Amino acid sequence: MDDGEDDGDGGDATGGERRATPADPLDRCLRDCGRTVATRELRTALDRLDGLTPAQRRTVARMAGRIAAGVLEPARDAPEEERPAVARLFDPERIRDGG
Repeated sequence: MDDGEDDGDGGDATGGERRATPADPLDRCLRDCGRTVATRELRTALDRLDGLTPAQRRTVARMAGRIAAGVLEPARDAPEEERPAVARLFDPERIRDGG
């Protein structure tokens, strides 16, 4: 039975490309940065979201998820030699901007 596990040839058993493992430092950095940004933005927007219905909140959450995926996915797919530059883009602003 095909369980989607890695079949050892660089792809998964379904024929797709193998994704970064949770131990991949860039993937971990992107995931952590995504959480940090989402938390900060949610904290900033909470007072503006009070009047939304539950359905509207779900819509906003889906939209935010799609936006984040659109930003982070190309970074995850960066070639190995570009990963240090991509990782630097997601450094905290105080580090990235030298402040």
